[in-house]
This record gives sequence, C-alpha cells and structure tokens, in this order.
Amino acid sequence: MADISEVPGITDPILSLLREAELDTVELLVSLEADEILVRIDQASTHHEGAVQSPSADLVKAWQNTARNLLRKKAEVPAAEAKEVSLESLQVAGIDLASLPVAKVLEGASSGGRPPEMVREMGLAGRAKSSASVPQGKLPTEHQEANIAFRPLEDLRDASGREGRRNRGMSHPDAGLVRWAATVTVVAVTVTVLSVLGLMTVGIMAMFFHVQFDWTIALFLPVFPFCLILYFLQGVKVRCRLCGQRLFVPRKCRKHERAERSILGHTFATARSAMIFASYRCMYCGTKTRLKD
Repeated sequence: MADISEVPGITDPILSLLREAELDTVELLVSLEADEILVRIDQASTHHEGAVQSPSADLVKAWQNTARNLLRKKAEVPAAEAKEVSLESLQVAGIDLASLPVAKVLEGASSGGRPPEMVREMGLAGRAKSSASVPQGKLPTEHQEANIAFRPLEDLRDASGREGRRNRGMSHPDAGLVRWAATVTVVAVTVTVLSVLGLMTVGIMAMFFHVQFDWTIALFLPVFPFCLILYFLQGVKVRCRLCGQRLFVPRKCRKHERAERSILGHTFATARSAMIFASYRCMYCGTKTRLKD
C-alpha cells in the first residue's frame, strides 16, 4: 500500500482531512468516486479545528489521475536481479558460512539432462549439524539429505498455477452495487440478443411462410428498451478499484491479456463472473476483485 502523502499536489491541511476521512492510501484514493471523496472531506472538516477550504471535484480527479500514474510506475519497477557473492565478501562482512541455507543438487534425477531445481531450505536442525561439521572459512560440500526437498521445474509451474488459482483478489467496498450492475448488464445483453433473434425469426416466418401472429406479441417490444434504459442508469456506475475504468462499459482499446472472454464479448464475460461467482477480473488492468469474504 502506498501512503497518500506520496501523491504530489495535496497540501498538508487537506492531507490531514484525508487521513481523518480514512483515505490514507493511494489505492483508496483511486477506488472511490470524486463526489464521495468530497463528501468524506466535508464530514472530516466539521471535526477539524480551523477553516480549511474544500477542494473542487476537478482537483480531486487530478489527484486520482496522478495517483494512478504513481501506481503504474510502482508496478513497472523491475525486481532486483540475483548476484553471485564471493567467499571473500562474505568473510569481510562477518557472515558465518554455516548459517547460510544450503541444498544439495540431486544427480541423475532428470532424464532430459536438465538438473532439478532446489526449492526448500534446510531446517534449523540441519543447519546446526552442518555448522558443527564444517570447518571455519571453507564452503560446506556435503550435508545431510534430511529436511531437503527437490522438485523439477514442471512441478514448480504446477505449484505456481495452484497459487494463482488460490488468489482471491482484493475486496470491493460496494459489492452489492457491483453485483446488481453485473446482473443488469447480463440481462440487457441477453435480452438484446434474444430480441434480435426473435425479430429475425418473426420476419422470416411472416415473409416466407405467411404466418400471422396475434397482436399480443407486440407487448414484448417494450422489454428491450426497458432493459437498455436500466443498463444505462445502473450498469455503467461501477468502476475498477485500481485503474478507475467503468467495469461493464465496452471500449475500443486493447484488453488485458488475462481478461475473461466469451462469445458475447469481454463485458458480458466480466459481468457474468461478477454475478455468478462473486468475483471478476478487470478487462482493462487485469485486477482480480472479490465481492464476498
């Protein structure tokens, strides 16, 4: 979590108000609407000593854009690369070689010529035995095989996949609103598809097969505009907590590589997951969010 003070342009009086309004992280700043942030600031200012002028909605939106850029920069920072450390540098630093975790490569375990990867360190008991048997100033060469596990790279990929599936994602503060908007989106898309298919079927049967339909079939015509109006009123309200994009509004842009897909598009797939499974992945930034604990 990034502290709210890292966002440039926020003065100290407003910063104290944001902390009193429980908006002390950058993630919370970008996850809420600008109007809700202004309401929280106004509520916090009533308990604050001294008059502090509330910011405008445009200024709050500018803070949110700056905060999103800050989060993107932090996400793009590369991890530090592993470096080989010489024996002399360890001795100069005063690090005891016997206290370092050591594992032994299992020879002949891979038929393809690729050695297995060491994935687990020795236990404390194994380290104690190693320190008693290894002379000072020399690298240990043989260790007991107890408490050491070796797995090939294929097993590591399977383990990382299981860990990814166990990732439940961040929680959403307005879970009920998201599920309602997802339900409206799914119903609107489904009714749209059924309406198009129904009109085509009625037209073909009336033109080529001379089938006459009762006038009561016209009662179904207002269903499509009603669902469409309900979608524009309710389905477009919710936004992603991280990137701030509207969750169930399609845009002509490149979607995230892990975005959910369906024959009816990314928007329908995202709304379907939110409605049925109570979790979804943003199709723009790929953030996984859960709607229940």
